[in-house]
Amino acid sequence: MTESEVNEIIKDIPVGAKLQLIKTDGSIIEVVLASHETTSIAEQNYGGLRVPEQPPALLVQGGRWGVYRLEIEQIVNIAVLETK
Repeated sequence: MTESEVNEIIKDIPVGAKLQLIKTDGSIIEVVLASHETTSIAEQNYGGLRVPEQPPALLVQGGRWGVYRLEIEQIVNIAVLETK
């Protein structure tokens, strides 16, 4: 999917809604939408520490990782399971 496709899908979905995502590797995961923000993050340099550029991603909550970024290029389809 592209960033614009994801933004079009999630624009009316409230934060906290339960989503089912189909990933490019064929796996299906259930997560909670944590934010409508999908932009990439530019490379950052903090003295001797370099943080590489991050591609556009969907911020979700789920599994054992808490809130995390799921890269948009890994998503094939988004379905809404439950809204609050």
